[in-house]
Amino acid sequence: MSDRTNTAPAAVVNWRRGVLTITLRIGLFLGFVVCVPSAYIAFNTGIPGIAMLDVAVLSVVLVLYLNDRIPFAWRAALLAACGYALALGLLIGIGTFSLLFFVASSVGATLLLGVRAGLVATGVSAVTIAGVGASGLAGPEFVMIPAEYHAIRWVVIGLNFTLVSTLLTMGIGTVLSTLESALGNETTARESLDRERTLLRTLIDTLPDMIFTKDTSGRFTSANPAARAEWAAPRESEMLGRTVFDRFPASVAEALHSEDMAVVGGRALINREVSSLGVDGSTRWSLVIKVPLRDNTGAIVGLIGISRNITERRRLEDQLRQAQKMEAVGRLAGGIAHDFNNLLTIIFGYSDVLRSEMSEADGARESVDAINDAAARAAALTRQLLAFSRQSMLQPKVLDLNATISDTGRMLSRLIGENIDVSLVLDPSIARVRVDPGQLDQVLMNLAVNARDAMPTGGSLTISTHRTDLNAVMAARLELSPGAHVMVEVKDTGCGMAPEVVARIFEPFFTTKSVGNGTGLGLAMVFGIVRQSGGAIEVESEVGAGSTFRILLPVVSEGITGAPDASRTAVRGTETLLLVEDDHGVRELAVAGLQAHGYVVLSALDGRAALDVAEQHRGPIALLVTDVVMPHMSGGELATQLRLRRPDIRVLFVSGYTNDAVVREGVLLSEVAFLQKPYSPTDLAVSVRHVLDASLAQVV
Repeated sequence: MSDRTNTAPAAVVNWRRGVLTITLRIGLFLGFVVCVPSAYIAFNTGIPGIAMLDVAVLSVVLVLYLNDRIPFAWRAALLAACGYALALGLLIGIGTFSLLFFVASSVGATLLLGVRAGLVATGVSAVTIAGVGASGLAGPEFVMIPAEYHAIRWVVIGLNFTLVSTLLTMGIGTVLSTLESALGNETTARESLDRERTLLRTLIDTLPDMIFTKDTSGRFTSANPAARAEWAAPRESEMLGRTVFDRFPASVAEALHSEDMAVVGGRALINREVSSLGVDGSTRWSLVIKVPLRDNTGAIVGLIGISRNITERRRLEDQLRQAQKMEAVGRLAGGIAHDFNNLLTIIFGYSDVLRSEMSEADGARESVDAINDAAARAAALTRQLLAFSRQSMLQPKVLDLNATISDTGRMLSRLIGENIDVSLVLDPSIARVRVDPGQLDQVLMNLAVNARDAMPTGGSLTISTHRTDLNAVMAARLELSPGAHVMVEVKDTGCGMAPEVVARIFEPFFTTKSVGNGTGLGLAMVFGIVRQSGGAIEVESEVGAGSTFRILLPVVSEGITGAPDASRTAVRGTETLLLVEDDHGVRELAVAGLQAHGYVVLSALDGRAALDVAEQHRGPIALLVTDVVMPHMSGGELATQLRLRRPDIRVLFVSGYTNDAVVREGVLLSEVAFLQKPYSPTDLAVSVRHVLDASLAQVV
C-alpha cells in the first residue's frame, strides 16, 4: 500500500478520507459518552490529569472533524498523535491498560497513512512504554513489582508490544494493500469501461447511420437519434417496443419481420440494399447490416442493425450509368456521322450539279429536289446525333440574348399554331452570354415543339429571361461554376410529366410519343447543346400542371460579336487553294466545285501528301481547305506544320465529325473558320471566299 496520499489512486484516497471521517465521528461519540464518567473517576482516584487529557484530546478531534480544509495528511497525523498522547497519559496514570491505546494509535496510523507510518508509530510507542516503565513513571498498577525486576520487566513488555503491534500493523497493511490494489484495479477498469461506453455512445448518437437493437420478437429495444428521426420519434421511449408493423405497409413489414427472424435465428445479413418509403413519402435506399445479438453465455437475445442512407449514392450511380450510356451512344453517333456526312456531302453536291444543269420545266427536277430534301433531313438527324453527343462544332458568339430570343419568338408563333399563346418576358438587365445562335434557335424550337405536343387543345407558352447568382451548393449540383448566370425559362401549361418520365427525359431515343412520331433525340440534343455551351438545363414538371425547362448560361463581359457577312454573291476567285480530303468522292466533288468558281485547286488525300504538294508548288497558296479527321495526320497538325513553311496561308477546317483535340480546343474561338459537313459546292465556295476576304489570318 502506498504511503503517500498524493500518489495513491483517487479511489484509495477517497477511501482513506472516508476512514478518517468515520474515525473522527466515532472518536467524538465515544469521547462525549465517556468524558464525564472518566473525569469523575479520575478526580475521585486522585489522577485529574487523565480528565484534563481526555478533554484536550476530545477538543483536538472536534477541531479536526470540523476543519476538513486542513490537508488530509495533517489531519491523519494529528489524529494518530491524539491516540498516542491519550495512551501516554494512561500509561503514566494507570499502567499497562494503556497498551491498547498504543496499539490503536499504530493501527490508526497504518489505516490512514500507510504501513510505514504504522511502523513508525509502533516504534515510538515501544520506546515510550519501555522508557516510561523503566524510569518508574508508570501507573500504580506495578507498585507490587519488586524494584530489582522493575526495569527489565518493562523492557520485556516493550519488546512484546513491538512484536505484537508490528505483526498487527503488517497484517492490516497487507490486507489493506490488497484491498486498495483491488479497488484501484476495479476503479481503473470501471473508468476505462466508462470511457469506452461514453465513446461508443457518442459514436452511436452522432453517426448519421441508423443503429438499433431488437429483441427476439422483433421489437425495438434501443435506437440512436438517426433511427428515431427516420421513425419520427423524438424520444427513444416513443420507439421502444414498436415493430416494423407500426410503420410499414403489411406486405413490406412482413418481409422485414421475416428477415429479422432469420437474423435472430443465427443468420447474419451483411450489406444488403433495400428500398423503403421515407416519412415524406419519397423512396429511400439503405445499405443494411443485421447480426445476432448474444449475451455473455452466447445465447441469442435479439439483433443489432445498422442502416446507412445510400439514396444519394444510388442517384449518382444512376447518373453515372446514364452518362456512360450517353457517352457510348455519342461515340457511335460521332463515328456514324463522320462517314454519313461524307455521303451526304456527295449527295448534296451532285444533286446541286444536276439541278443547275436542268431547266425549271425539266420533269426530272422534282426528283432531284426530293433527293436534296431527303439529304437535308438526314443531315438534320446527323446534327441531332452530334449535338446530343456534344460533338457538334459550335461557332459561339457574344449575343444580346433578349434580341435573339425575340427574333426566334416571332418564328415560334407561326411554328406551334394559333391556339397556343406565346409570350416573352425578357429582363432588360441581363448580361451577355456566349452561345451559338443557330444552336440556341434549335434548343428553343425543340422545347417549343414539345410544349405544343403537350397542349393539343391549346394553352400558353412563356419564354422568360432573368439574371441569377449560383451559390456553391447549386453550382455543384448543376456542375457549373459559382457566380452570375443568365436563366432562360421555357414554361408551358400542358399535360405535364410523371416523375419517372422526368427522370429519363434527356435520355437519347427515349420518347413518350407513339411509334413514328418522334425519334427521342430532341431533348437529348437540347441537353447536349446546353452542356457543350458551358451551361446546364433542368426540368420541373407535374402531371396536369405543365412543365418548366430552365437553361442556365454563364455571363461574359465581352462586347457583342458582329454579324458575319452572309452574302452568297461574289464567291468566285482566282487564288490557288490546297484541298485535303481523305474521302475520294468528296474530294473530287469539292475540287470540281471550286474550279467551277475560278480557283486553282491543288488536292491531296491526307496530311503527308498535302505537305509534299505544298513543297513542290513554287507559287503562293492562299488557303488550306482541310478535313479535320484524317489518317496519319489530323487537319490541325497539318495546319500547324504548313504555317511553319508558309506563314501567310489561311485555313478553313471542314469536318462531319468533330471529336478531334485541335478542333475541341478551338471550339470556343470565334476566329476559327469551320464548315460543317454535309455542304454543297456553293456553301464551300462561299466559305472559301469569306476566309480569303477576311482582314486577319485565321489562327487555330
